[in-house]
Amino acid sequence: MTHILIADDHRVVAEGIAALLDSEQDIHVDGIASAVSEALMLVGHLRPQLLLLDVGLPDGDGIDAIPQLLAACPSMRIVVLTMYAEAAVVHRAMQAGAHGFLLKSADAGELARAVRTVAAGETFVCEAARALIDAETEAPPTLTVREREILQLIVQGCPQKEIADRLCLAFETVHSYTKYIRKKLNCPNTATLVRKAIEQHLV
Repeated sequence: MTHILIADDHRVVAEGIAALLDSEQDIHVDGIASAVSEALMLVGHLRPQLLLLDVGLPDGDGIDAIPQLLAACPSMRIVVLTMYAEAAVVHRAMQAGAHGFLLKSADAGELARAVRTVAAGETFVCEAARALIDAETEAPPTLTVREREILQLIVQGCPQKEIADRLCLAFETVHSYTKYIRKKLNCPNTATLVRKAIEQHLV
């Protein structure tokens, strides 16, 4: 039997979730908290195996409270259950120490599956949240025509003096361009710069 605590300030929602989970033979809801402070008290008292945690609680952010909640019961596992369908919220929850992430739009089957998966020691991120993460795209860095010219010659293995001669630029100018390109592409050295330029088809 997996013993659960629910932390959600919408009592009707929490009771509905509890009813769904209590209908499962292997899951039992031990209590409902409506605030972070109440959740901390009940976690210490009930020692649940799993906490279903909302984000927007009246006395604080549920995600921010995760370290405190885990400190109160280190063996407990946490699934963040929220209406906030944003990739940034998913990342923040998992980085804070959550073991699962579920949107309130999930159906009863996915809710029970999340509980069982996380209770078994695994990580669970609902399909809708995974889609949000998959849809995240980082815009490739934009290089000027001159920066691309210099990067192309760097990839070809040309030293800075030769690049300066070919492009009729001062050596110091090429040196500054190279430093700026590395900074723009977040590359600590030339080898990394060349590899990234090739991998991202920048030249």
